Amino acid sequence: MKNSVWIWALPGLLGLAGCNKTNDPMPPEHSKWIARIVSYTPAPGQFVNSEMGTREAAESLVGGKKGCLSLGGFGGAVVFEFDHELKNIEGPDFVIFGNAFDGSSEPGVVEVSPDGERWYRLRGAADEATGSVADYEITYFRPKQVAQAEEVAWTDNRGGSGTIEALATIHPQSYWPAAAQGERTIVFRGFRLPDPAEWNGVKYVLRDLGEGYADNWSPDYTTVVGGDPDTRYGNKFDIDRAVDEAGQRVELRTVKQIRVYTAVNQQVGGTLGEVSTEICGALSLSAGR
Repeated sequence: MKNSVWIWALPGLLGLAGCNKTNDPMPPEHSKWIARIVSYTPAPGQFVNSEMGTREAAESLVGGKKGCLSLGGFGGAVVFEFDHELKNIEGPDFVIFGNAFDGSSEPGVVEVSPDGERWYRLRGAADEATGSVADYEITYFRPKQVAQAEEVAWTDNRGGSGTIEALATIHPQSYWPAAAQGERTIVFRGFRLPDPAEWNGVKYVLRDLGEGYADNWSPDYTTVVGGDPDTRYGNKFDIDRAVDEAGQRVELRTVKQIRVYTAVNQQVGGTLGEVSTEICGALSLSAGR
């Protein structure tokens, strides 16, 4: 059989169009919640193909905080947009909700795009920390069978190798993404963050990596922005922190799409499995502005 290579590509321009045909000078009312899932490209993981790892789970993020979506191991991603372009306002511009709590962070990197084609990473507190890698690439190899749980082997561009372990007693379904069932390999590229899981002598603790990442119990996680209680228990993001591939600051007035991907490649002992970012919704702070 031909040894095919499947590389996830960034989504193309997929926009929403609309106009005000009433000649009303006031702008139309917009929702603050996610309006559309552009793409869901999970990496192998223990929740992939489960109720938290399907396209239906991705669609549950639309319109509020109604569910959670697992992105799988390193590189697994979701791209979404609102029914309006996010404006770069003073302070935080949007919030992403996860299921982090004190001692349990599974950080994801956030990227923004003004047009669905050019993408810029939002800098975070751990970008310069030991263990961060700007040009990390991982290749996952399809197991012999994909009907049920089986470990998924991987190699990376740093000489590393390992597996996404199969926790078949608690997650018996296949960990290989259904959309890639016919592919021999999946390749993801991105910014890798330091491993958050540490053994404290009693249990593993998944420490937070500071502000600037999704699904991460950072100092801003419980704060409220703009008097809106819906902003509590979520990570806050500022478009002013956008940088290009060289790490140089980029000025953006508006953002059309947001991409979140698992930015850690760590397998944790016991029943915790791989570190995998979960997303439970997002909120725009410029809706109606």
